[in-house]
Amino acid sequence: MEVWKLLSPKVLASEERPDSVASPTQAKVKITKVLLAYPEIRAYTGASGIRYPRVPGMYAVGVVAEAGEGCVTAEKNTRVFLDGAAACGECSECRKGNGENCLSPKIAGIDRDGFLRDFIVAEESELTPLPSSVSDDAALYAGIVSLCESIADKLDVPKGTHVAVIGAGETGNILSQLLIYHQAVPILIDSDEARLAAAAQCGVYYTLKADDDLLKNLTEITGGRMAEGCVYTSFNGLSPDLPFEITASRGKVIFAGMEFPEISVHLKKALDKKLSLTSVSNDRERSAAAINLLVNKAVNLSPLIAEEAAAADIPALFAAKAELLDKEKRVSPTILNMI
Repeated sequence: MEVWKLLSPKVLASEERPDSVASPTQAKVKITKVLLAYPEIRAYTGASGIRYPRVPGMYAVGVVAEAGEGCVTAEKNTRVFLDGAAACGECSECRKGNGENCLSPKIAGIDRDGFLRDFIVAEESELTPLPSSVSDDAALYAGIVSLCESIADKLDVPKGTHVAVIGAGETGNILSQLLIYHQAVPILIDSDEARLAAAAQCGVYYTLKADDDLLKNLTEITGGRMAEGCVYTSFNGLSPDLPFEITASRGKVIFAGMEFPEISVHLKKALDKKLSLTSVSNDRERSAAAINLLVNKAVNLSPLIAEEAAAADIPALFAAKAELLDKEKRVSPTILNMI
């Protein structure tokens, strides 16, 4: 099998790695598409905190090429989404055999090898079958949908509650749509007008530019009450102190993402306002629930579906994305066609 590996910053190489089904509950999957997004490019550039070597690729879809005799749902030729989060096997919950509640899940492409390869052998429990109504491209976003559903659960706000979502990237956009699905009222905030426009296309009614009029505009929308909940999505480029400015007293603030940069915040305002502060990061994914949300059209992914590139372009694509990230501090995802 061919595997792409980051050996060190900006050193990406492919290698052949033998791999075969070793237990009845494993399946060998032909990777068909991989979502190349911010975490992969951040790792390529040598951002602080990155450990090497690393096989990139957090989200992927594929087709089962070979299934162990104990597999029930992952039969040969089944299209599957590959779960990015796996139980660590070491925490207290895992030791009790309760991997679903793992306290420290390992994320593909971050804490364990990712999916940038032509084949992978995985446990059937890490494969979620895809219904025909969900395209490969849409399925690649199931991991983000799963993360956003976890955030919505953690917010646990009543219907009609105003929730500020800071950052209009893929996570902020999808989360805002899911909040509408759950009958909350999201207010999406970003400095990028194009991203806010994309969210408006997806049905997000309240979109605010992070400028000098932000507080005034937010006050008008909320009738002076400010946001009762706030979600700050990682790597959005805005101040991490902003949630404490725009969240109402005794409100809830969540920092969310699959990984976080090194940040520092000024907590006095949060303490004065008696805000609850927590995070949602590498929780175990709820892939089946996320796929069900896609089936039910709970989110509109059309403006988010990334451009596509061929596997042969992998080295050049990483280099070009890294250069763009250095200039603009943001990059849009790309779908890699691995066939």
